[in-house]
Amino acid sequence: MKTSTDESSRLLAVVVQQQLAQVGIALDLRSYEFATFYADISHGTFQIAPSRWIGGNEAPDIFRYSFATASFPPHGANRGYYANSEIDRLLEDAAANADRTQQQTDYVRVQEILARDMPTINLWYLDTVLVHSRRLQDLHLSPSGNYDFLRDATLHDSKN
Repeated sequence: MKTSTDESSRLLAVVVQQQLAQVGIALDLRSYEFATFYADISHGTFQIAPSRWIGGNEAPDIFRYSFATASFPPHGANRGYYANSEIDRLLEDAAANADRTQQQTDYVRVQEILARDMPTINLWYLDTVLVHSRRLQDLHLSPSGNYDFLRDATLHDSKN
């Protein structure tokens, strides 16, 4: 398992290593400074690696970027080189179709196939939490975890 030297990433790798050892699977851990780690991940040069998504859940097109055959690096984030012709067909159909009901049908099927094939294993999804003073107002957090909410935020004088 390739990981960065980031403390939380290394601890995650150790937990995965220990859990796999309990079922008889030996996992070799290799930590790299972040630039090397990220370059390797971006090019698909790994067997197992942790990754975090920030954003990406606003639109189902993230499936194309992450799982379409045409999205092998450097053309997308299909870093595990997952290939499934049915996924490709469904994603093309959903992108070309203006009918939301048909798009939903396609994306539901994509999720079913991905749940069966498991090209990635989702361990958790981070909650977006914001701590701020009362001076900062008009905040509307996005479930994506990005910082777009700051565009509409306002700072009020503490005297009011």
